[in-house]
Amino acid sequence: MRLVGFGRVVSDGVLYGMIYDMIVEPTHQGRGIGSEILRRLVERCRAAGLRDIQLFSARGKAPFYGKRGFENRPDDAPGMRLRKDA
Repeated sequence: MRLVGFGRVVSDGVLYGMIYDMIVEPTHQGRGIGSEILRRLVERCRAAGLRDIQLFSARGKAPFYGKRGFENRPDDAPGMRLRKDA
């Protein structure tokens, strides 16, 4: 068995969840691994009652997260956050 994808959430346990370090080995990208990792992280945040789920993405990866319910924040507020309707 080999690790090919990883993601983590850091939370204050009350309001905010911040997704960091989402990564899938390039040879395994496009197989739904990243989508599943992200889905599970968001699911855990929601189960914990967190109301604000945010993330920082690598350069050029915003479209991946946008397709999964995240939206860009204003330029003066870096990162992305999950849309209320997603």
